Amino acid sequence: MKLTIHPVAEKHNRSGSFKGYAVTGWDYDEGWLVSLSVIGSDSAKSLWVDGSWESPRFGSVPGVQLDGQRAIEIDPEPVELSAEERDAILSTIWDWDVWEPVTIAGTCMIESLERRLDLPREVVLDWFRTARRDPSIKEQVVKTLEENGYTVNARGPEGFGEFHSQRRLVFMSQKKDQTKGHVVLVYENDSGIFDSSKRFKQVGDLLWADHFGYKMDSVFILEKK
Repeated sequence: MKLTIHPVAEKHNRSGSFKGYAVTGWDYDEGWLVSLSVIGSDSAKSLWVDGSWESPRFGSVPGVQLDGQRAIEIDPEPVELSAEERDAILSTIWDWDVWEPVTIAGTCMIESLERRLDLPREVVLDWFRTARRDPSIKEQVVKTLEENGYTVNARGPEGFGEFHSQRRLVFMSQKKDQTKGHVVLVYENDSGIFDSSKRFKQVGDLLWADHFGYKMDSVFILEKK
């Protein structure tokens, strides 16, 4: 079935690699054109990828000029890909679609989680990459943590004082735009605080969040199952 696809401005010809594969992608409103090859190989597969993270669809598009500069018509053909090839493509697209915007907005969630759980950043990051989830969305954070062996007690601002003896993730939302937030880690018995932005330097600063343009939103208590 033929499909006309339209390039997304400023987002063409991005390259990455994942577990032995080289991936170059061109972003379209309708999905992604992708060139996939084994690193070191001269042969590449030209592919079309669309659909949701849960149900991605792959098609072969031989002979298509991969430049991402103009609207073109494609006619994807059925293609068989290995699990490794599919994972390389989706993981790299996740880096482009999810992780790149997160790094621009701020990586406070990942940085706070690695310190709270005492795990390397790449381990925590790979949980979200594998599940194709966004670490800036609280509901997706909860699902990802639960799938990796943790229970999450999500409370309102009152949890800040109720769980004084435990490490807790404290979420702040911007007063001017409540769709934008920030998270800090408060250590046991208020012995210290971690804030990737260095905006909040001590626990008492959280009580004055209003002066920084924030309000306390919710508190997460994490426990190993």
